[in-house]
Amino acid sequence: MKRTVVCLGLVLGVAACGGEAAPVQVDAGMTAVDTGGSAIPDIPEIEPDAGQPVDAPITQDAGNASDTGNASDTGNASDSGNVSDAGNASDAGNASDAGNASDSGNASDAGAGCVWPPRCDGAAPTPSPTTSWRNLTTRLTVALGGPRHRGRDLFLREGDPQWAIGKFAYGANDDDLNEEDVEIFLQRNCSTWERLGEARTTRDNQHAAVEGVTDNGGFVFFQIPPSARLGVGRHRVRFVVRGDHSVADQLIEVLPANGRVVVTDVDGTLTESETAEWRVLLGGSSPAVNPGGPEALWALSRRGFTIFYLTARPEWLTTRTHEWVRERALPPGLVHTMLNLTGATGTPAFNFKRDELNALRTRMGRPVDYGFGNTDTDALAYEAAGIAPSQSYYYRFTGDRRGGQLNNDYRALVAPLSMGPLYCR
Repeated sequence: MKRTVVCLGLVLGVAACGGEAAPVQVDAGMTAVDTGGSAIPDIPEIEPDAGQPVDAPITQDAGNASDTGNASDTGNASDSGNVSDAGNASDAGNASDAGNASDSGNASDAGAGCVWPPRCDGAAPTPSPTTSWRNLTTRLTVALGGPRHRGRDLFLREGDPQWAIGKFAYGANDDDLNEEDVEIFLQRNCSTWERLGEARTTRDNQHAAVEGVTDNGGFVFFQIPPSARLGVGRHRVRFVVRGDHSVADQLIEVLPANGRVVVTDVDGTLTESETAEWRVLLGGSSPAVNPGGPEALWALSRRGFTIFYLTARPEWLTTRTHEWVRERALPPGLVHTMLNLTGATGTPAFNFKRDELNALRTRMGRPVDYGFGNTDTDALAYEAAGIAPSQSYYYRFTGDRRGGQLNNDYRALVAPLSMGPLYCR
């Protein structure tokens, strides 16, 4: 299906796709690139006594430590002189209510923290030689511009069906790659590679919807066979187009029974502004991360929480979002964007986030533990998904937080978020 990207018109306008340009009205009825590892910020050691917060020093913006050509000048980062008094950031007593955080019966209170989550950014597998395109029209599709392929990250439980899902398209209009062969590899536990097989990309509506993904053409839906079934842990799927060796990556997180998840918005919550990412489309620098954001999320990651980057950006920014997470030394995690080319604001963004979080809640049998946002869309979605207000943090957002906590400075959250039970695997 050929579709036109309309987000570009918003670059110089008000809120970009995934931003907050419209008020929310609640509907009551309702090409992967290996950039290598980045510097990991210093995280306070987790003391066994969760009642005594660690007196942690305030670290600098660790996201700018990443040595990358796209990294933005630290001068673009939020001026620490403008940061509100840390006393307003969030009452430490509310920062991490151990009683709400998790079922302590499943947790371990001992040790200095869990092992670092795998980055899944090692060397790529060696694909088979390229082959000729199956269809003459494919040459026209490929000539329209570079690949914009992306995988669809998945949270699963051990008994769930397991699918490798990828979208394959080219050029600014996101023209689908139809009926062409794709080779599929699996990096089990982000360690060793194995070849799963091959699949052919679809035409519109050729395949039934899987994991909430509707087939609008250019997709691969490949069910992982029982012989290669994934166990608890993080796994990486790499799709390689046989005709030109362009690639897409997908992460699959198989959660244990006591798995715990943290959700965070991206634009404005982690990036320096709602529209900062759109500078990249004009050849500008990559957005800075808000000071202390990486350290705060690493504090939770080191306790065993999986980070879920949930953004109403358009689907074609999925791979770019993963790249930015690596650039800014944020904890590796799963990314979900809107399943369309325009992204969303206002009520559609709320509906998207609410539905994503409630689907994950149903799968896990419990709500997501922590939420980070910066708009009424986030506050409404987190409330609707059952995230405790005491564990919902809103960056410099003075609107209706639905009982959530004001976060004026992530650095003030690092020590309290480091406290509490561990959920190591």
